[in-house]
Amino acid sequence: MGSMKEKPLLLTVREVSSLLRVQRPKVYELIRDGAIDGFKVGADWRIRRDSVETLIGPIPEKFFARVWREEEEMEQEESFA
Repeated sequence: MGSMKEKPLLLTVREVSSLLRVQRPKVYELIRDGAIDGFKVGADWRIRRDSVETLIGPIPEKFFARVWREEEEMEQEESFA
């Protein structure tokens, strides 16, 4: 059964780091070297999902299921605050 959510267009440095199994400085290096497309939003970086998929192939749906689960948990914690 498919997910109702679509894969995000943008990923965080933390997500890309987890996906590639590298430390965050390596993700910044990949952006700097042009291996993946990233840009700053304020103090944070966002990386285009399609540039990561060009590097490694399609990102498994189960990766995003974990990301969505973490987001839902954060939203629930914020609603209790």
